[in-house]
Amino acid sequence: MNGSISEQPKFDEIRDRIEQELKGHDAGIVKVKFPVKELGKLKVREEIHNAFNAEIIGDNLFIKYNSGGKEVIHVKLVYSFTNQCENQEKNWLASNNTMCVVGERREFRPDVGVWFQKPTFPQMIKPLVSLCPHPNVWIEVFYNYEKDRNHAFENINWLKRNTIGVEFVAIAIPHAVTPFHSNPEPEAGMTQAISQLTRPTRAPYICHWDSNYNEIWYRMEWNRYIALRCGLVIEFNIVLNVLSGIY
Repeated sequence: MNGSISEQPKFDEIRDRIEQELKGHDAGIVKVKFPVKELGKLKVREEIHNAFNAEIIGDNLFIKYNSGGKEVIHVKLVYSFTNQCENQEKNWLASNNTMCVVGERREFRPDVGVWFQKPTFPQMIKPLVSLCPHPNVWIEVFYNYEKDRNHAFENINWLKRNTIGVEFVAIAIPHAVTPFHSNPEPEAGMTQAISQLTRPTRAPYICHWDSNYNEIWYRMEWNRYIALRCGLVIEFNIVLNVLSGIY
């Protein structure tokens, strides 16, 4: 208790700076750089994570501004994966925005993750102290502009070098208020999406890394899906329904 009290002024100072940096932002990633070891205290970092949707990488703090639509996409993907796991009798955990620790002072929040072995209860409740592991399937959903896209890909590129066997997916969505066009064939069945060699210029699109970490790109079109190596499927309609205003 005394430790918590002694750290409170430091957290208050850091919180005030974060809130100042956040003024004028309403979407995407906001980066706040702190002096060396300013974020060194575990209790201070816990308070930051409790107060903000944050990732801490060394002395850099990244605030994720997720819109309501983006959050709905996360939740619907988790719901889909959970149903698939139950149907396939896999005792896996699908979760959104769950903090995990990878290496020293690298605290991430994958937008959607799938754990083949469920984290323990302490790891879910106190992920920093109990060192919650990273998921086996890691999905980032980002707005299709440079700052947001770069953060997602920088995280994935670092994780590719410092983890083993993780399956990565990145989903780009447009940062626009105009809804995506409606499904022209809502009764049609699902067919597998066709990949392309280069990144599409316009969102929505998706990148899936193969087992050799080669990037495989897809335009997100109605009534298409991709199959992940782990056996789960991402139906594009889940994302496109939200983007077209169907929640």
